[in-house]
Amino acid sequence: HGRGAVFFSVARGKVAEGIDFDRHYGRCVVMFGVPYQYTLSRILRARLEYLRVTFGISERDFLAFDAVRQAAQCVGRVIRSKSDYGLMVLA
Repeated sequence: HGRGAVFFSVARGKVAEGIDFDRHYGRCVVMFGVPYQYTLSRILRARLEYLRVTFGISERDFLAFDAVRQAAQCVGRVIRSKSDYGLMVLA
């Protein structure tokens, strides 16, 4: 058994979406800020335009929903089963 460790990652990065820290490997996630997408991307601008025209979804609504979904995915790296536990801090 080790003495503990601190691991840093960026939301939307490869580690934030690809690795589970279940059981004793991860007991706490601290998220600073809101993980909004880069809004000047041409691909994102085209997607937002399509959603607005086709479905009437506003840019603000889509970006807010996507940020909440991303935050939930990041903090969910700690709890991976019904018997697992962890602390999630949104700051």
